[in-house]
Amino acid sequence: MIASKIMVEQPQTCTIDEPVGVVFRRMRSLSLRMLPVVDADGVVQGVLSTFSVLGHIVPDYIVSGDLNAIPYAPDIGLLHKHHITVSAQTVAEIMETECLTVGPQESLLSVAAALIAFGKHEYALVVEKGGRLLGIISAGDILDELSNMGDQWRQSDA
Repeated sequence: MIASKIMVEQPQTCTIDEPVGVVFRRMRSLSLRMLPVVDADGVVQGVLSTFSVLGHIVPDYIVSGDLNAIPYAPDIGLLHKHHITVSAQTVAEIMETECLTVGPQESLLSVAAALIAFGKHEYALVVEKGGRLLGIISAGDILDELSNMGDQWRQSDA
């Protein structure tokens, strides 16, 4: 089985000049945790994920452990203030430029191994030469495919 056989074709995307808040609301309404960022030609520029958005909202000193007692840190007010700031930024300002890309002819085993090794997202972007986005594969897509194969094999054994 190869990547192009199970990828979701024509996935939702965003562009570098869109406001983060607008893209994030679109992601949430579609129950997506990550969107590929593409240019006008469909070439992948990076990804915007809920994790990357949250990473720009939570202060660095909290994440790094520089604050000895987090319970005493200002919480929701500070987070809300940072959320407003990040929401007004463009995707280009906070997107992750490092993302997992695979070719359409890569095996499912190769894609699964790449997802585990990359470890940052549970999505692989399927791209053609030159980086144009063809589709997307999630770890769940691979597991679904394997489950369906198991059902087929069990039925053929009966």
